[in-house]
Amino acid sequence: MKNYILLLVTGFVLTCSSCKKILDVEPKQSISAEGALSSITGIQGLLTNVYSNLQASGNFGRDIIIKSEVLSDNCRITVSNSNRFVGEYNNTLRTHFVEYSSFYPIINKCNLILDNVDQASDGTPAQKATIKGQALFLRALLYFTLANEYGYNPKHTPGSFDLGVPIILKGVSSVTEVTYPSRSKVSEVYIQIEKDLDGAIAILTNPNGLTAKTIIGKAAAQALRSRVALYNEEWQSAINNATEAINANVGTFVATATVAGYSSIFNQKNSPESIFEINFDISESLGSNSLQSIYQRLGNSSTSSSGYGDVVPSNSLLNAYEKGDIRKTAMLVPVTKSGESIFWVQKYPGSGGSYGLDNVRMIRVSEMYLTRAEAYSRSGQDGKAQDDVNKIRLRAGLAPTTATGATLLNVILNERRIELAYEGDRWFDLVRRGANIVKDNGTLLFSTDVRILSYIPQGQLDINPNLLQNPGY
Repeated sequence: MKNYILLLVTGFVLTCSSCKKILDVEPKQSISAEGALSSITGIQGLLTNVYSNLQASGNFGRDIIIKSEVLSDNCRITVSNSNRFVGEYNNTLRTHFVEYSSFYPIINKCNLILDNVDQASDGTPAQKATIKGQALFLRALLYFTLANEYGYNPKHTPGSFDLGVPIILKGVSSVTEVTYPSRSKVSEVYIQIEKDLDGAIAILTNPNGLTAKTIIGKAAAQALRSRVALYNEEWQSAINNATEAINANVGTFVATATVAGYSSIFNQKNSPESIFEINFDISESLGSNSLQSIYQRLGNSSTSSSGYGDVVPSNSLLNAYEKGDIRKTAMLVPVTKSGESIFWVQKYPGSGGSYGLDNVRMIRVSEMYLTRAEAYSRSGQDGKAQDDVNKIRLRAGLAPTTATGATLLNVILNERRIELAYEGDRWFDLVRRGANIVKDNGTLLFSTDVRILSYIPQGQLDINPNLLQNPGY
């Protein structure tokens, strides 16, 4: 029971004791859910804390992105390494994503916001709608990530196993409110994700200025809705929402077909292409636990004592680049590490002006073009699919494709792999298509392999007798 309360109730209590905006509502020794969530200031403080939870190195600040690359066929671990992510690269049983325990406290905060925002004693309707829309997006993002880590894609469920994760939609702030839900079907989780995103789209607008990319707006919700639709094989919805996200101009496609032009997408604090990115201020640097650290050593120096440079592109990924692709030159620096010739990744180069301060680009406009291209291709609209994928190819210095049918689809999927490499897309992209995974180290994972799904921590199974473990564990 104590551990379960830690997952749900403590997530809120600790927030109240650490978030300055909430502490301003009541004296430090008398924080309560009722007091903190009765005003728009307290609710906004809790929302700010949810954003900060995304930054954690165990969440989107590093691990979710890195594990997607090394669990898949995109990246490998250098021979000389710090022993980080080695188990994931080898696809060792039970070495996988571990967000089950960490995400539910964050979901609980989203639920508390949604339970209380409309009843806040102050705040304008516009303020309340903005907070509500952001909380709906964040809850959808968290459930979407959990569904893809612990369940099969709804359209590619091997055999009869179709479970996702438990759906909890009401906030918990006391022991008496704790419940022990069973796992919902993954299709039901997707229905809830889409409902949350549709609700967010209906009430959000797009912010302006410096926060346009780091505060969730309507375009971000449309972009995530497009991604969800792609995974759920709802081609027209993927097309429509991608188009809306593109046309919002929150993220601007960088069309310059040069190394410098492509590098400009990633070497600025706020990427011109971002539709939504997780912001890191100077006091929030993850330092040696950052994406920059795991992809390179400081200054791309093999002798630097700052950083690890352990995760590098696989031979499979390197071979996927076509001759003349400027992305390879722009994003990969050749170095020698302990006698091994490797490439260090430049998508997180310290663009915040200090070590480990890169914003994490969660959704880029280039992804929207690739999502729309795939949806067009799968719905038989080859001409439109060519137009979209060729924007990506031409910018990379490659010839436009004239392929059609299955060949065109393969071109699009390869472009998705290369364009979104090192950003945490690859594992989820392979699993959602039910594809087999072939790795440099000889590992072959069929779509039915037990190691495709993460395992639910035994502690959670002990606490909640209604939970069912994934097959094979």
